[in-house]
Amino acid sequence: MSINQQPIFTRQGDLSSNNGVLITALMSPTILTATGDYTGVSANYKLVFTADPTYGSFLNRLRFKAIGTNTASVARIFINNGGLQTLVPNNTFYGEQDLPGTTAINTTSTVTLDYPMNLFLPPGFCIYVGVATTVAAGWDVTPIAGSY
Repeated sequence: MSINQQPIFTRQGDLSSNNGVLITALMSPTILTATGDYTGVSANYKLVFTADPTYGSFLNRLRFKAIGTNTASVARIFINNGGLQTLVPNNTFYGEQDLPGTTAINTTSTVTLDYPMNLFLPPGFCIYVGVATTVAAGWDVTPIAGSY
């Protein structure tokens, strides 16, 4: 059987920052330390998704979940070509998501936000996310994706 070189459907779901369904995969990194740069190179940006190394992946959206009480901030999203994240030419700005101030209480849920991506990512490409203002509890970022 030949391999489909241009698939339109993914072969498996991928909800982790590491590619594939692995027991050791980092699920939903928590982002809470500010980064003031607009290049994506700060060490405070977190890897939230890596495309399949052989066939690439489809990234439908990023889900932001407040995990406690936070001040308002903004998330900045960068696409990385799979090279060193600390080198500016390897990153490109993709978009921003407003993150409202949140208060954790036991009688209601904290906010959940979806940021649409709808990207076909080439093999090994990555998504990094950082927050502009340091927050107390942090935001979990979960990719909703599929690998080809």
